Amino acid sequence: MAKLGYYVYVLIFFHLLQFGYGDVLETHPFNVNQQSLLKYLSLRENKFDLPALYAFGDSFVDDGNNRVLNNGGAAYLPYGIDFDGKPTGRATNGRVAVDFIATVAGLPYPPPILGMSETERKTTRTGVNYGSGSSGILPENGRFLHMKVINLLQQVDLFENATVKNLKGSFNSTDSFNQYLSKSIFFIHIGGNDFGLTYEKDMVKKYSVDKYARLLIKKLSKQLERLYKLGARKFLVCNIAALGCQPFNINTKNHTGPCAEEVNQHISVYNKLLPSLLKKLESTLSGSKFVHGDIYKVFQDAITSPASYGFKDVSTSCCIDRKGTRINTCAPNVAPCEDRKAVAFFDPFHPSESMHFLWARRFLKDSSVCSPMTLIQLMQA
Repeated sequence: MAKLGYYVYVLIFFHLLQFGYGDVLETHPFNVNQQSLLKYLSLRENKFDLPALYAFGDSFVDDGNNRVLNNGGAAYLPYGIDFDGKPTGRATNGRVAVDFIATVAGLPYPPPILGMSETERKTTRTGVNYGSGSSGILPENGRFLHMKVINLLQQVDLFENATVKNLKGSFNSTDSFNQYLSKSIFFIHIGGNDFGLTYEKDMVKKYSVDKYARLLIKKLSKQLERLYKLGARKFLVCNIAALGCQPFNINTKNHTGPCAEEVNQHISVYNKLLPSLLKKLESTLSGSKFVHGDIYKVFQDAITSPASYGFKDVSTSCCIDRKGTRINTCAPNVAPCEDRKAVAFFDPFHPSESMHFLWARRFLKDSSVCSPMTLIQLMQA
């Protein structure tokens, strides 16, 4: 009986690891290929027929568009220090979640749309990244920072006018192009700046939290429906992360717990509305699949139980700013912390590569944060 009890305990332990209650895999080395990453993630048996990955969103997604816009765009070291030592515009030390997902699918990293030549826009069939740091669902995002950014409506405009119109001609028929789009994944991470920046700075004067959240849901729905009309069928839509647990908010706002709970409470109003929207869209848009990605839970789990996910520090920025503090973006060419694999945040606003990797692999495999199916299942659907 004692041996039986032991084996039951071991089975339960590995079950918990598999389904998101613990995950201590270190970030895989740079330039890893698909097969090595699939083996590392215990996904070797999975087969994919995914032609492309299209990414929309903010600085959690942006891989160089803001750099082209010349508004800073994380285009200097130490950003990119673990991306083969090259700053690319990714607001982290290495790869972002979309990069890892692309590698799992056997695709190259989706290039930033603004960095693509006309020829590349007409020939690239593996996906594109439209993400723009400081952007959001509403066009007001970025104005408070005096930055030119690409909001979600403009990102969908770019997909329509710079991708669909250019790429369509490279296919033999409209049917083959439509089939290609229907098999592709459309990854959307947006809304954090709408609450973390725009609401606090301006919209709080005009809207209650409830009305503002409903406004965002309405505007998001319109852009998702536009993508569907343009040919998208497989959507993964993220909710908003626990921004109250960002180092910036922890260090600049009053709070009694480990995080700035008022910020998280505001975000939760929007997050509670999102699953119903996605279910409604799937029921009304024929042939569509909408998957809800719970990045809020991914962050909350890591912050609540950091050791279970391989983190030693979940509340401090890895880099310092120009004033020598850790509440603004990284100072140029100043060395960040050494143990970057063990920190959740690279700067006071953005996740480290390790957190991006955790986010990606939990979405790929973990039904507790990705529903009604995992990202792997959506890729195979």
